Amino acid sequence: MTEHLPMIVWQDTYNTGIDILDRQHRELVNTINALYSSLNMENKGSALKPAADMVMKYTKTHFATEIAMMEKSGYPQMKQHHAQHEQLILDAGRSLYECLHEDGDPTDFLNFLKRWFVVHITREDQAYSEHLTKYFKKHPDELLSCLAA
Repeated sequence: MTEHLPMIVWQDTYNTGIDILDRQHRELVNTINALYSSLNMENKGSALKPAADMVMKYTKTHFATEIAMMEKSGYPQMKQHHAQHEQLILDAGRSLYECLHEDGDPTDFLNFLKRWFVVHITREDQAYSEHLTKYFKKHPDELLSCLAA
């Protein structure tokens, strides 16, 4: 079997400086890359749904952590960021549905995830970085309550 390069290669520009979120972002990259790898196997049709479900579940967990941190710290753009998360979930669900039920190309779903990840992390998530870092340096004991179960 030929080994493939990962779909997303982690870059330092993806770091927010917030350890828990950076770890979750790395895990999200690993999960997307696992989905990509599963689609490069012979049984790709049967692998898409469970792997995509895993990506979506982890994404929702990560989003819950981000929003809890924003809420706790009083981040002024929290509502807009939350709306972006909601739109992403809808768009990703639509893209996945097209792949599963409308003879779509699974690569389209993966490309959607990659575009979203790179753009969202390097633009939107960087915007909250300074605010959250300052807040949780002053209130480190409040961080644990933000972690999604």
